[in-house]
Amino acid sequence: MTIINKGITNSIILLTQEPLSDRMKTASLNTLLGMGIVFAVLILIILLISLFRFLPGSSASGKNIGNGSEVKVSPVDNAIAQIVSQEEANLINDYELVAVITAAINEFNSEYPSNASAGGFVVRSIRKINKRRIY
Repeated sequence: MTIINKGITNSIILLTQEPLSDRMKTASLNTLLGMGIVFAVLILIILLISLFRFLPGSSASGKNIGNGSEVKVSPVDNAIAQIVSQEEANLINDYELVAVITAAINEFNSEYPSNASAGGFVVRSIRKINKRRIY
């Protein structure tokens, strides 16, 4: 509907109040349509992923069939082993750091007994250890 008032064109949109049952039907259809589209796309993705096994060279499972005694060590495996050993060494260094910090806190607490109890720990000495220790 268009109303012309003093030469200015105004557009008026008429909004109708639908009954609750009609609005609920529309909402449920929108919900079902949205869920249907989502599940259809998920099924397409699953089918697409399942087709990857037919591509040549895409999986490592079929490479060593028939070669039971032959085991290849790739450079990636060597790099992973080196990283794991470095992380274990860092973890041991972390334990040493925790021990030093605990000793320092307990020494402080033993000098000032009003702060906290020493908890049964007694620091005999603090000395530097060899950093090139091999475990």
